[in-house]
Amino acid sequence: MEINFYWDDLTPEKQAEILEKLGDNGNWDVIPFCTLEIEGVDDEEDEDDEEEE
Repeated sequence: MEINFYWDDLTPEKQAEILEKLGDNGNWDVIPFCTLEIEGVDDEEDEDDEEEE
C-alpha cells in the first residue's frame, strides 16, 4: 500500500520552511511531495488473491 503526500497536506509554516530551503520550482502542488510504502495486512491480502488464481 502506498500513501502519497501532496503540498496541500503540509501546514503553511512547513510549506514556507521548505520553500526557503529548496526554492520554488512550481511543481510542489502537482506531484507527490513524499510517498510512503506501507507493508502490512493489505499486502498480504493481495498476495493471497494472487496465489488463488
